[in-house]
Amino acid sequence: MWKRIAIPVVLALVATAVPARTQPAPASAALSSYQRARQVLDRALDAAGGSAAVLSLKDVSRRGTAVAYNQGQSLKPMDAYTTRAVEVMNALDFAQVRAVAESVTTPAGGLSTKTRTVLKGDSGFSHNALTNVVTPATPAAVNGTGNSLRRDPATILATAARRAETLRYVGEDTLDGEKQDVVTFADADGTQVALYVSARTGLVSKLETLGDNVVLGDVLTETVLSDYRPVAGVQMPFHVVTRVGGQVTLDTKYTDVKVNSGLDAALLETPAGAVQVAPAPPATVAVTKIADDVFLLAGGSHNSLLVTFADHSLLVEAPLGDERTQALMAKIKEIAPGKPVRYVVMTHYHFDHSGGLRGWIAQGATIVTTPGNKPFVEAMAAAKHTIRPDDLSRAPRAAVVETFTGKRVFTEGARTVEIHDVGPSAHVAEMAVAYLPKEKLLFVADLFTIPIEGPIAPAGTATRQFADKIQALGLQVEKIAPAHGRMGTIDELKQVVSR
Repeated sequence: MWKRIAIPVVLALVATAVPARTQPAPASAALSSYQRARQVLDRALDAAGGSAAVLSLKDVSRRGTAVAYNQGQSLKPMDAYTTRAVEVMNALDFAQVRAVAESVTTPAGGLSTKTRTVLKGDSGFSHNALTNVVTPATPAAVNGTGNSLRRDPATILATAARRAETLRYVGEDTLDGEKQDVVTFADADGTQVALYVSARTGLVSKLETLGDNVVLGDVLTETVLSDYRPVAGVQMPFHVVTRVGGQVTLDTKYTDVKVNSGLDAALLETPAGAVQVAPAPPATVAVTKIADDVFLLAGGSHNSLLVTFADHSLLVEAPLGDERTQALMAKIKEIAPGKPVRYVVMTHYHFDHSGGLRGWIAQGATIVTTPGNKPFVEAMAAAKHTIRPDDLSRAPRAAVVETFTGKRVFTEGARTVEIHDVGPSAHVAEMAVAYLPKEKLLFVADLFTIPIEGPIAPAGTATRQFADKIQALGLQVEKIAPAHGRMGTIDELKQVVSR
């Protein structure tokens, strides 16, 4: 009797000891979200040509034309963006992390030029055909190009599949009136990428990322994909539109797309006879003393001019972003202790030249500019930066903006600094330069650039207008301190204008 009773008891004990992995998974919002997102991704892979074809895609090359909308680089900050036509070519090798991008365009006030950017693993360079100069890529540029390879429209589904554990379903949305399923995944660099997948076709309609823009603040970047066509068994978008902060910045239409055709190795090599520029120094602040109490603060790609007075300083140009501003602040404390920056002169509104203003606004400095830039500075100061908070985010305050027309003079004792509006220009409608009569020194941004190495580019319309403006104002200039490059002379400006 005992044995007959014991058998089911033993079986019951065995049953309770079964490992938990054989039991149904408990209900979980994260798991349900992943499972729904996985279904959407698998449908998108099928629509694109099948998982095997998409995951085995090794390279893609494209040619076409584009319209570039000059966000942060137009004539006026608050007007509709100006545009320029661009001829584009890109060849991307996903397997070996190599990329080539070429563009032919004419920037506002400049000359038409062809630029090639190359990435080879952990290094790269850019080549300017106008000056035949090769410049090594910065680590940030190399990293950015690597990120863009993983998030290219041709390989985004493969990247999402390889990051499947981070997939989540966001919900439904519409794009141009068509229903979309939206999923997200985390890329290898931590960027959260949203994919809009058409409920009708299963094709990816849009990519989205969130990030911090030094001027716009928290900003959404969208890449809208359409005009899909089969290329070697894989669906490829022939129309790509980029929007930043809701505004179109690039509209590209490809006329030729190839996949798995190999990358032309010659495109990866530096052109014969090109001038090789030494690698750019780290983003530190290199100080050049021009005269007593006058310093050029260089480093990286942009320069500023510092002029010190008895108990304060004046800074011309606050470029790039908060990282550069913090570096400038630290260096100014070293070379001008007890002389805080009271005034910051912005040469013009273009994002790369105004991106560092927020840090100075947080410090209470007065921003000196021309009237058309005042609403821009105020909007920039009010922008929300919750993704990457800065000093102004942590202690908000309104910007103090002082405007001038024609000329604004700062003087104390023997030191005089004149700020002149030399606009309008083909480059930008309002442009300020700083002139120091005693030193016969002029600080100028973009209208005349003197590269650290290599030849100076031929003069375009904006440079010629600038030279005429100096003469019309009667400025006795001998030395030129540009916002890009090295110190130069008025003779070098005259030479490029006369060519």
